[in-house]
Amino acid sequence: MTQIREVIRQLEAWAPPDWAESYDTVGLLWGEPDRSVSAILTALDISPAILQEAQALSANLVITHHPIWFGQKQRLLWDSFADRMIYDFIRAEVAVYAMHTNLDHAKEGVSFVLCRALGLKPESFLKNEGGDHGAGYVGVGPTALPVEDFLKHVQQTLGIPALRYARGPQTSIQRVAVCGGAGSFLLPEALKMGVDAFLTADIPYHRFFEAQGRLWLIDIGHYESEVRIADHIAAYLQQSFPTLPIFSTRIRTSPIEYWI
Repeated sequence: MTQIREVIRQLEAWAPPDWAESYDTVGLLWGEPDRSVSAILTALDISPAILQEAQALSANLVITHHPIWFGQKQRLLWDSFADRMIYDFIRAEVAVYAMHTNLDHAKEGVSFVLCRALGLKPESFLKNEGGDHGAGYVGVGPTALPVEDFLKHVQQTLGIPALRYARGPQTSIQRVAVCGGAGSFLLPEALKMGVDAFLTADIPYHRFFEAQGRLWLIDIGHYESEVRIADHIAAYLQQSFPTLPIFSTRIRTSPIEYWI
């Protein structure tokens, strides 16, 4: 039987924990490393629905991109959403492993997957932080698309009801920078790279001023920019553990809804 520690070894060969940002909480959040794995469920977030899905699938290990807390934790508080989740998962004997900013920085991590989903050929890290890891990705489309067609393509491909953007000078878009999650801090790198557009999420109001007239800065939503990583993690692990039941969640975990 496969043990949790064997799964962790494979995950950390792909995205070592020391690639994570200092504020981040990654690794085995709770669970017994020596326990045998009955099945694995991969997800973007931890939520009550994910626990229910794991139990329905008899999965005793959940691998998630987003951890349930950041920083030091001294006690569990019953009126805290995160703390109730910790309690419920532990009581159900479901272990949780998180790979967050370390997976953001991996070669075939979150931004790489976003590039591929958009039909872009991944070219390089947007910001190189070493020969084998970095932040964001630059990808190139097969043809230059008129801006309106590109925006429609992004919206339809990622299933986004509405886009926020700052207008750039380009009339067509082919070379694109992307960063899954909150990546607007990489705007200076995108400008240096001379891309036509930069796609990321959680863009602050004043960042749009910095981009206006220089490139198309497009906010695609945090969940929408990262959700496909769950399928990618499952596929990666299935190669190493072909007989182990591994599932990617079918649940939309984002709490955000849109009024159109």
